[in-house]
Amino acid sequence: MERISDAHVRAMRDYLKNQLELMEELTREISKSYQWLPFPEPKRASVYAVDGSRMMKRLSGAIIYGVASVAIGENLYHWSEVGFVSPYKHVDERIRIHMELLEKRIGAMASEMGAELVLMDGTISGSIIRPPSYIGSNTDKMFRRHSDELVALADGFLKLLDEKWESWLETLERDGIINAPTLVARGDGRKGIFTLLKERGVEEAKITRWQDDYEDVIILLEYLEFLHALDRLLASRTAAIAKTFYRDDIVRQVRPGTPMLDVPVLDMISKEAGYVPFRYSREEKRKFPDVVEKLMDMGHFGNLMRLLDKTKDGYRVKVQPFYVRFVDGGVIYLLEVPGESERDALETLSMILSVAEDEYVIPLEYAHHSVVIKKKEFDAYVSAVLSALVGEDEGFLSFLRYGREPLE
Repeated sequence: MERISDAHVRAMRDYLKNQLELMEELTREISKSYQWLPFPEPKRASVYAVDGSRMMKRLSGAIIYGVASVAIGENLYHWSEVGFVSPYKHVDERIRIHMELLEKRIGAMASEMGAELVLMDGTISGSIIRPPSYIGSNTDKMFRRHSDELVALADGFLKLLDEKWESWLETLERDGIINAPTLVARGDGRKGIFTLLKERGVEEAKITRWQDDYEDVIILLEYLEFLHALDRLLASRTAAIAKTFYRDDIVRQVRPGTPMLDVPVLDMISKEAGYVPFRYSREEKRKFPDVVEKLMDMGHFGNLMRLLDKTKDGYRVKVQPFYVRFVDGGVIYLLEVPGESERDALETLSMILSVAEDEYVIPLEYAHHSVVIKKKEFDAYVSAVLSALVGEDEGFLSFLRYGREPLE
């Protein structure tokens, strides 16, 4: 990149000056309705924080990737997986969903093992409102072709996940770590998911029935596996803290159509520690895929359903958001607490304050540093795995070449 010129600096300065003038106007208006409130008293509780990480390497015939999640509180629990996925459809987003699935699972299990509050990184509403972009038209087309058969297959799959859950929980509680493939939608390594379901009496799992939709069915089951973990997490007291977000709900309420985010204005109103409760101006979700809606009607995802209000166009997510700042002059974060009871949300905030120090929340900071998959370590691990595989059968090399080898 060329050296930054004075023209670049002038353009940025002019933009910021204009924004500053607008912020001063908005501050006068918004401060009439919104102020930073003092924090409630901290409440001691068993708080666990959850975070996840992912890394991948693209090979000639497949993608090898690693995903991990940790839950840190009075104890440390770790869940990690390394696997292959063929680079056919939506790989990046499927790997992200796999990571988030492990986060939800380990958070839910931390609660079942005694955590009074589970803290997630990011937002809870986003997990509900923004499903993978690839879930939609193809899934609904399959539903129109197979309807009852697809619902029966999905119902059998969710019941299988309930069975697996107890085994995973027992292992995690006993060993503190799970380090094995557990994405049930892709089978167990020896058997594919259709074989596993057939063995449990799910007649709709006969593979000849799905041969034209094989990959799309697997992708749907991966999404259902994510929803299953999210639903189990929502049975517990949970909250989420986002570090990076772009909300304009308060500005939109006071002066609709103004191109300004909430955080700069709130920062100008006061530099003191505290919280600002507000409501999302637009946090609706279009309907779920037809097969998911049908499963909900059958009683699946009950904890998730309790957070959803039916609207004309889909659902509204019931969540209480706050802007929070833990120390004077510190960074402003977005806190989400499921439900709409401000009293319950403030109790959750009190629990968070018992583990907050300086600008952030100690367990979340520890979780972030504990879960990071370092590229150098991942590359070394991948090299060892690939060497072992190729040593076993040189034919595997056709799938496992790395296109950037000559450049490194």
